[in-house]
Amino acid sequence: MLIDAWSMICARHREETLTFLTVKTAAVRCGAKPAELLRVPVSAPQAAGGRSRGVCAALGLPHRILREDAASDLILFYHPERLAEALGRPRAAAFLGARGWPAAAGAEAMLDELARRWEAGPTHEVGFFLGYPPKDVAGFLHAAPEVTRPGDRWRVFGEEGESRRLMRLHRALELRATAVCVRDPSPATRFRRIRAFGFEKTPVRTTQRKGA
Repeated sequence: MLIDAWSMICARHREETLTFLTVKTAAVRCGAKPAELLRVPVSAPQAAGGRSRGVCAALGLPHRILREDAASDLILFYHPERLAEALGRPRAAAFLGARGWPAAAGAEAMLDELARRWEAGPTHEVGFFLGYPPKDVAGFLHAAPEVTRPGDRWRVFGEEGESRRLMRLHRALELRATAVCVRDPSPATRFRRIRAFGFEKTPVRTTQRKGA
């Protein structure tokens, strides 16, 4: 009986974790965001069977585990094509290349470098992987004056329009994914419907603000 009760708890924990990840990675799955960085809780049964790897396999998204702690794994979930686009944009590639990243070697080499650097602690250039506007990543690293508001998903610098549009888009996609998860218990159906979400891409600004 104790074993059966524990199995039920484990199954519920896995289902809740998978639903949470499904919602939080919706923008990645449908191609609106190159990557998402999430801390995934680890239960004892998951640890015995490979920590968070089981639920990540069920999620079906490419991912890299950047750090493993006693209670959780820090994982980057990514969309290969969108990530390659984000890292290959001229301003992002130039900025990262100047800081010693292998920007010309492709997304996989950049993921390897991200994992290597993360061993020493959080790497703020991860903002480029997550699809943040380059002005915000550069502004953070250069300690520029910020215009961040309460509830923002990242720290905002300079002109706000692009940042705000992206935040609204990501929130809207998560809300749509939540509605899908409420209606559809099947993970396969959820994934298919989220993957088919339509969205309007935010234009990429190519002008660079002085000092950003």
